[in-house]
Amino acid sequence: MSRTTRETLDAALRAGRREDLTAGYLSPDLWERARASPLTGKALAGIEARAEEWARTDIGPLTFSRYRRFAEDGARRPYENDYFARRSRLMSLGITALARPGADTGPLEDIIWAICDEYTWSSPAHIEELLSPHPALPHAEQIDLFAAETAFALAEIRRLLAERISPLVAERIRAEVIRRVLDPIRGQRPFWETVETNWSAVCACSVGMAALYLLDEAEDPADADALAEITARMIDAMDCFLAGYGDDGACPEGLSYWTYGFGFFTIYADALHRRTGGRIDLFDDPTGKIEEIARFPHRVQLSGTAIAAFADSPPTHTLPPGLVARLSRRFPGIGMPPEQLLDTEPVDRLGRWGPALRGMVWANELPVVAPASAGSGSGTYFPDAQWMIVRSRTAGREVGFAAKGGHNEEPHNHNDLGSFVVAVDGQPLLAELGAGFYNGQYFGPDRYDILCTGSQGHSVPLLNGTVQRASREAAAEVLAAEHAPGRALFRIDISAAYPVAGLTSLVREFTFTDGVLTLRDRFEAEAPLDITERFMSFAPIEVTAPGEALIQGDTAALRLYYDATAWQPRVNHYPHVRQNATGTTVHSLDLRHTGATAHFELRARPE
Repeated sequence: MSRTTRETLDAALRAGRREDLTAGYLSPDLWERARASPLTGKALAGIEARAEEWARTDIGPLTFSRYRRFAEDGARRPYENDYFARRSRLMSLGITALARPGADTGPLEDIIWAICDEYTWSSPAHIEELLSPHPALPHAEQIDLFAAETAFALAEIRRLLAERISPLVAERIRAEVIRRVLDPIRGQRPFWETVETNWSAVCACSVGMAALYLLDEAEDPADADALAEITARMIDAMDCFLAGYGDDGACPEGLSYWTYGFGFFTIYADALHRRTGGRIDLFDDPTGKIEEIARFPHRVQLSGTAIAAFADSPPTHTLPPGLVARLSRRFPGIGMPPEQLLDTEPVDRLGRWGPALRGMVWANELPVVAPASAGSGSGTYFPDAQWMIVRSRTAGREVGFAAKGGHNEEPHNHNDLGSFVVAVDGQPLLAELGAGFYNGQYFGPDRYDILCTGSQGHSVPLLNGTVQRASREAAAEVLAAEHAPGRALFRIDISAAYPVAGLTSLVREFTFTDGVLTLRDRFEAEAPLDITERFMSFAPIEVTAPGEALIQGDTAALRLYYDATAWQPRVNHYPHVRQNATGTTVHSLDLRHTGATAHFELRARPE
C-alpha cells in the first residue's frame, strides 16, 4: 500500500472519531442554506417534489423477463430503467428526510425493504454467467459499480437516519450489505481493484464507505480487523485509479467520467480525512498530480458549456457545484467556475446517493470560494493525453478549439486520432458526437461499427474508404505543440492509425489564431489514395459557393473555406442515438480527392 502502512492505518482509525464522519450532515442550518442557495436551492426543491411523487406511487418490480434481455439481445435499458428508478426513489426520499426532520420515513423504509429484496444489486450488463442457475460466483455477490453504490447508499442512510427508521429496517440494511458486499469482498479480488479507470474509484469508494459505516460501530476486534483490511485495499485501488491519469491531470475517459470517478475519489478522501482526524489524507500529494487532476474541468472548457469532448464525454457539460466547491477549498488556487457552468438542476436519473448528498453539503459549507474563470485567450496543452486546447474572444465571439493525438486504446476509447472541436459562443459547430447508446454492442467487439465511436463519425480522414483501427499501436506522434494567448500550433503524425498499404505519412497540423482555425493535412503514399476529408457537426451544413460551406448553429455560425478545384464536396446526414437514448440527426461535410501525394487546407472562421 503506497500511502500508509497497515499499522498507521489501524492507529489512525483508532485515534479518529466515528461521529466526525457525518459531522454537520444533520445540521438544520446547512439544509436552510441549501434551500436558499442559488447553487442548490433548485435541485433540492426538485428532489423534494420528486420524493412527494414517489411517496404516492407503488414501487415497480424488477422482472426476470427484463433481467434476461441483456443476454438475449444486449438491451440494458429495460431492466436498468426500473433499477435506477428505485435508486432515484431512494435518493429523493433519503435526502428529503434529512432536509425535513419531520418528514414521514415510511416510504423510505419501503424502498429500502424492496432494494434489500432484490435478487442482485448489479446490472445484468456486468454480471458473469448471467443466466446460469449455478454461477461460479453467486450473482448477489458480484460487486459492480451499482452494487457498490447501493451498499454505500444504504449504509450511509442507516447511519444518518438511525433514530428515524425502524430498527428492523436498519438491521436488514446491515445484514444485506454485509452478505452481498462486505463479506464477499474479503474473499474476492475483483478486477476493478487494479484497473486504471473510473471503476476503481467508484467501487473502492463505495465499498470503503460501506465498511466505514457498518464495520465501525462497536468495539469488535473482528470488525476492526475487517475494516482495516478493506480500507487498505480500497486505498490501493485508489492508487490504481490515479495511475490512469498522466502527470498532466487529463482524464482520457472525458469530463463526464472525471466527474464520476474523481468525484467518488473525493468522497472517499473526504471521509477518511474526517474519520481519522486528518491522519489519512488521500489528497496529500507532493508531486502535485492530484491538484492537476482537480484543475482538469477548468482547462477543458471551450466556450460556454462546450468542452473538449473526447471519448465518451458529451459535447457540453456542466459541473456539480458541491464537488468543485470541495476541490476549490482544498486547492484554493483553483476557485469556483462561473455560476453558468455549474449544474444547478436536480441530480441525474441514476439517483447516485453519494454525489447527490454531498452536492448539498459541500456546496453550502463555508467559506465560499471566489469564482475563477478560464479566461479569454487562455490555453492548455496536456502532454500525456496529447490534447491541445485554446480559447479566444474575437469580434465579440467566444471561440474555443481542442484537438487530440493520443492512441486508439484509451478508456472509453473512440478511434479518433487527429479529431478536433471548434465551439462558438457555447455551441460546438465542428463537434465530437460523444457517447452513444449503451447496449451490448457498445462495449462489444462491434463497438467501432457505431458512428460515434468509429473514426467514420469523427472529423478525420478516410483513406480508400478505410477507417482508423483500434489498437495501442495506433498512436499519434506529436511533432509540434505550442500555445500562447489566443494562439496554438499542434502538428501530429496520425498515419499509424490507418491500416492502408503504401501509406508512408499523414501529418495533420492545426493553427489557431484569434478565433480562426487553419487545418493542413499532408498525405504521402506509394500509390494513389482515395482521400475523404470528413467534418462532423450537430448543426446543418450547406455548401454555399465553390470552396465554401457554412455550419449554421442556433446563435452562431462557422464558415469553412477549401480548394474547390481539388476537393469535391458532399453533405451527408446520419442518425445518431445519444447515451440518454434520444435520437438526432448529425451531418458531415465530405471533401474527396485522389492522389499519391496530397495537401489539404481548410480554414474555419466564426460568423
